[in-house]
Amino acid sequence: MNLDSMTHVDHARRFALLLASSLGTFVFIALWMALNWNILLAVLGGAAVGTLGFFPFRALMRLFFPPPNHRYRRKIRR
Repeated sequence: MNLDSMTHVDHARRFALLLASSLGTFVFIALWMALNWNILLAVLGGAAVGTLGFFPFRALMRLFFPPPNHRYRRKIRR
């Protein structure tokens, strides 16, 4: 995979996945250990929170990774 060809949308999606999976894992452990839920219900709760958390995280990350300004891009001469 060529990382130079990744766009700002790809970076936003990957960071949103990272944040959403971290949130889902945290919620799973909190439900299982702190609230003493059944492990299967805690997994479902963590997966639901992680899945629903992906969409706002993606919108937030797209604000942090705006499209490049083509006016200032350096032109490569051959």
